Order: sequence, then C-alpha cells, then structure tokens
Amino acid sequence: TPLSDAVHSPGAGGDLWIMGLVLAGLGTILGAVNMITTVAYLRAPGMTMFRMPIFTWNIFVTSLLVLLAFPILTAALLGLEADRRLGAHVFDPANGGAILWQHLFWFFGHPEVYIVALPFFGIIAEVIPVFSRKPMFGYKGMIFATLSIGALSVVVWAHHMYATGAVLLPFFSFTTFLIAVPTGIKFFNWIGTMWRGQLTFETPMLFSIGFLVTFLLGGLTGVLLAAPAIDFHVSDTYFVVAHFHYVLYGTIVFATFAGIYFWFPKITGRMLDDDLGKFHFWTTFVGFHLTFLVQHWLGAEGMPRRYADYLPSDGFTTLNMVSSIGAFVLGASTLPFLWNVFRSYRYGEVVTVDDPWGYGNSLEWATSCPPPRHNFTELPRIRSERPAFELHYPHMASRMHAEAHVGGGGHPVAPSEKVTHSVERGDTGFTDPRDK
Repeated sequence: TPLSDAVHSPGAGGDLWIMGLVLAGLGTILGAVNMITTVAYLRAPGMTMFRMPIFTWNIFVTSLLVLLAFPILTAALLGLEADRRLGAHVFDPANGGAILWQHLFWFFGHPEVYIVALPFFGIIAEVIPVFSRKPMFGYKGMIFATLSIGALSVVVWAHHMYATGAVLLPFFSFTTFLIAVPTGIKFFNWIGTMWRGQLTFETPMLFSIGFLVTFLLGGLTGVLLAAPAIDFHVSDTYFVVAHFHYVLYGTIVFATFAGIYFWFPKITGRMLDDDLGKFHFWTTFVGFHLTFLVQHWLGAEGMPRRYADYLPSDGFTTLNMVSSIGAFVLGASTLPFLWNVFRSYRYGEVVTVDDPWGYGNSLEWATSCPPPRHNFTELPRIRSERPAFELHYPHMASRMHAEAHVGGGGHPVAPSEKVTHSVERGDTGFTDPRDK
C-alpha cells in the first residue's frame, strides 16, 4: 500500500517484519519438503498410498500447496523490501502496484486458507469413524476430494478482489462455486460415516459434530460470497468477518480440541476427564455462535469491518453487545480445558490398553499408551487403511473382506453396512472394550 514504503513507514521495523516473514516462509517450505519426503519414501511396510490415513493424505496435499503458495509470498515480500531500500517501484501506486500486491498476496492467501484447513479436515476424518464404529464412508472419494480442493484452491484467489473492478468476475465466481463441490463431498462423506452407525458421544465426537455444524454454516456463507452481486453489498463488512471466523475457527479450534481429546491418552497414557470436556465443548460452542452469528446480521446491515467506533444512530449497538458477551463466554471456555489438562496429566485415569476408544483405525492405536521411544515393539500387518482395527478384531476384518464381494438383488451392499446390520442384531461376536 502507499503507506508501506520507507517514507510513510520509516525505520527498521518494517524491514525486520518483512525479513521475519521471509524466514518463517522458508521454514514452512522446508517443513513441507520434509512431510512430502516422509509420505513418499518412509511409509511403513505394506502402507501403500491408498492405505494411508486420511489425515496423512491431507498433510501431503497441504505440503504440496505450501510449495506452490509460499514462494509467491516470499517474492512479493522481497519486492516490497526492494521498494523500501532500493527504490525499485515494484509496488508503486502510480503503476497500479496496490492491485499487483493484492494479486500476489491473495494468490498465496487463498491456498493458505486450505493449508490451514486441510490438516484439521484430516483430524475430523480420523475421529468420526471411531465413534461411529464404522469405516470411513467413501475413503477414496475423500482422497480425490482433497486433491480437487488443492487443485482448485490456486484458481480462486481473486474472489477477494471483486470490489476492485480489476478481475474477471464470471471466471472467479464459477471457480469459487466449483470448489464447494469437493468440500461438499467431504461433508457428505462425514455424514455418511455417521449414518446408521453406533454413535457414542464422548468429547472428541462432540467437538467433531460442533465442527460439522460450524463449518457447514461457514461454507454456506462462502457460497453466498462467491456471487458478485452479494459480495459487492457485503464486501469489507462484518459479514465477511463472520464468514471467515465460521470457516477457520470452526475448522481449526473445534477440530483441534477434538484431536487433543482424542489423542491425549495416546500421548500421555492418561484420559482427560469426559465431564469437564463436555462442559468445555458446550461453553465453546455457545460462546462461539453467540459471538459470530450476529456479525452476519451486522454485515448485512452495512457495518464495515475495522471501524473503531460508530454512532448509536447506526443501530449496531445491540448486536455488538451480544457479540461482546459471546466473546467473553468464548474466552472463559478455555479455563475448564486448561484445568482438565493440568489435572488429568497428573491424576487422570491411567490407560492400560493400546486403544482406549476401542475402535481406532490407524497405526498409532496398535502400540502402547504412551508409545515407547521406538514407537512400535511389533508392527502389525497392514492390509487396508484400518490396520489397528484389523489387529484388534481379526475375525471382523476377515468378514468384511469376504463380504466386500457379496451383494443382493444386483445392488451390492457395502461391508460397513453389513457390519452395522450385524451390530444392530447383536451378533458381532465381540463386545465393546469400553464396557469392561
């Protein structure tokens, strides 16, 4: 912007900020190379690409996006530094430099949204099957949806720039609508996994359901913003703030807490208190929606973002008061979580089995809680994307493999549906280890 040159932002602070971001971006790029190398060359014996956990696939695609997006941000930052110290005029406002900066920033910025979101999609994909007692519905569909999101995320950047009048509206509107398709596939696969499953509502599952509700609302408002006619009205208003927080807060925070409650016993060997966890969930859920739901209405009424003050006659006071109350509730919701972690780490129920949830799928549930320093004393045989489940229930695994080729009336029945029907009839041949 015109205010970021050496004249309007003098001193070393701006230069240190730029070089700090460049170094942080370099570290992120090197981390992505590490992840890609690990996934490509250091998989366990028998772990083919289509036997990897969904979480690992999401990390893989995220790392590819990092290699595409972060060099663009680095180039833009170095151009800005050249403007400040060498008089390069790369982003000279007289030459449309502000628009060039927006293009470069958002070409990084929108893939960055999915760089942030995809790992947390993977966490939800690990949690929901365990507490639904079913395999992931549409495993390969989830993988191809993830790949599609990664590919489409680099062609939608200019939907942040509709109001500039400098972008091709039909193209970017179409691609933004299009990226909702693989995202919707993921959502319906999560619902399909829960459908007719033997659901249990421990804290990780509650946070996963909270994620689904919040992310659904955020995704629907994203579809609205893809339409230029609506975007022109609410651009740079609190509607965009609400959408952004529903998408990223709903993705990151709810999925993060789901993952912490899910893997805490694996990491520490102790269970978190489930009652405190449920109290934490409900305060977080209520506080979040109280804070950000009303901001949609504020934006639709025309309240701009980044305004420090407004007149009482504008009519924004009541909804802002509701939002502020929700923010305090949301902040306070972290306190029971911190107390839960502190108390459970020292005095929590000790885990004595490899899989305290009873139906873990991925490899970490095939070793002790916490794992030994070398991770595995003995590595189970990997014949599917559910090696830990097959290790703990070998008779169920053989049934599912056998029934994968059994259909009826010309309409094959999925193995997961057959197992679900068996569970409903009570003839599974095994009991829930959590009932012991």
